[in-house]
Amino acid sequence: MARHDDAVRRMENRIGELIKDFARYVEVFEERDLFTGPSRYFHLQTIQRLHAFPSPSEAIQDDGFLESLYATLTAWGMHRMGQGDTKLREFHEFKASLVSQLEPIRCLERVKLKEASEGQVPTLTNDVWKIISDLQIGTAETKIVIGSKTLHHVLPDLVPPIDRQYTLNFFYGHKTLNLGDEKPFREIFPQFHRIATACSSKIGSFLSPQWNSRTQMNTSTMKIVDNAIVGYVLSHKASSSGLTQGE
Repeated sequence: MARHDDAVRRMENRIGELIKDFARYVEVFEERDLFTGPSRYFHLQTIQRLHAFPSPSEAIQDDGFLESLYATLTAWGMHRMGQGDTKLREFHEFKASLVSQLEPIRCLERVKLKEASEGQVPTLTNDVWKIISDLQIGTAETKIVIGSKTLHHVLPDLVPPIDRQYTLNFFYGHKTLNLGDEKPFREIFPQFHRIATACSSKIGSFLSPQWNSRTQMNTSTMKIVDNAIVGYVLSHKASSSGLTQGE
């Protein structure tokens, strides 16, 4: 119990620090320029393709959009050659699995996490996790990373991209999923709502055309929150009191 309480306290401290200096951490992300080459190109192409459709539910029925998303996930580290479990399924399986979630996605496609009430968050958490857990798009048992990165490109203002290197490290101080991935998702997703609502005006400024002339990775509310988290982890790794694997 004491260890859990300590973990909660550390998480609360980090979230408080992130909210307090949100703009600075987004700027750190921008200065480090981590997303280059295919990871940036295919992300931007996929988001642009998404916005060309009247709705996300229509986008996921289009092969061109799905091929762009498939390439983005590869560029974002979701398919690695050789041995290991980090692999996407074949494209026809990937397509069939996303199309199978057409109705659940349609129900969420107008929802923006930043605009949701606190009372709506538990239901949204359930709904998003249900889609992630039902998707069969990768070969690994763990779904939180590949599922959230996929849905981020379908519902970018609702679902944040979650990874081990930055997201899990920010919230938990380590990159492992010792107790499965449903529990961490149910803990993390509401915190994205908390951060997004607390930093709403700052997020709006980073979505402005003036700012985006400097960086192309502020593509949605949830991506900006993700960028701030990456900036936080990068900043604290460089400090003597930075995040550690054993924390």
